[in-house]
Amino acid sequence: PAKRYRGAQWNQAFGLMCMLSAWQVFGDQKYLNAAQLTVREMRTLQIFNPFMPEHYGAIREQSAKCCCCYVRDSLSGAWGFLEYYRVSGQEEFLQRAILWGEWFLKYGMDETGWPLWGVQLDKYLSETEKPQMCNDMHGSFQGGCLNFFYHLYKETGDKKWVGSFFEHIADYFCTNIQQQDGFFRTIEKATGEVPPDDPQNGHHRGNDDLGSLGLLCAYRVYPKKLYVNTVNRFLSAVFAKQLPDGHFETSCAAIPVILNTIKEAGNLLTTDISQDAVEKALNALIQRQFPANDDPLFAGALNETNIGAACCRSTSYALLYLLKEFGGDNRFLAGK
Repeated sequence: PAKRYRGAQWNQAFGLMCMLSAWQVFGDQKYLNAAQLTVREMRTLQIFNPFMPEHYGAIREQSAKCCCCYVRDSLSGAWGFLEYYRVSGQEEFLQRAILWGEWFLKYGMDETGWPLWGVQLDKYLSETEKPQMCNDMHGSFQGGCLNFFYHLYKETGDKKWVGSFFEHIADYFCTNIQQQDGFFRTIEKATGEVPPDDPQNGHHRGNDDLGSLGLLCAYRVYPKKLYVNTVNRFLSAVFAKQLPDGHFETSCAAIPVILNTIKEAGNLLTTDISQDAVEKALNALIQRQFPANDDPLFAGALNETNIGAACCRSTSYALLYLLKEFGGDNRFLAGK
């Protein structure tokens, strides 16, 4: 039997967006019902404990008993609340997103203004409970946080959410996280150097974890050529490394992330990317889909690294992109 792993808050958030988009495109009530069940579960992860005032509004990683959160994952949970508010109009979920944002401004960044890798929320009961926390590094995946704060600003009209901290993250992402070859890489905080061993096992190369999309958002507030140039350099780098079968790397999660960035960039895209290269990537993505007659746990999902395992990351990114490109729902993973 297939092994199952409990989804973290970011899994639930992107799954939530997928269900909301599927409901819009297909009009089937079951997708809305699934979204409502998901957001009910997500509510249990946010901390409103009066005995934990320093973590008020934070979102735990996997369950109400979880002792920590990865900050970027937690942000994605808040992003899910924000998107649910946009569709449902229920003020509670906008307030939940704002409360998370307030927690982030107080406790989510290090002394340099870069988002922390993770935060301990409760005492660990044993050494085995401690997850990998690389707060001595600046994770390349943090560039994607710009998306959430930009859209929170759009919903509230409060420029605080795109203030100096936001501009600093966007600038640093371009000048420190992007490397000479155009790719984004995690660096050591103390030295600014790329560590010899990638703590993310190479999962954030072609899949920039929506960082380029975040720069498109930042450009709407601070129209710096730096941001657009960085996105174009990244896209040039990934297509220069595209494999003959259309993939960019072992994980197919990179494909929908890259194709979505191209779509959202619009006329800001100056990199010469052939339609043939785009179609090869799209075909490669579709080839990774488990058949409909497969095990119900897999049917329709994507074989992320081609070893017979499905992950919410690639499946959600792909579904959101496909529903945008072929279903006309442009509300999610938007760069403007």
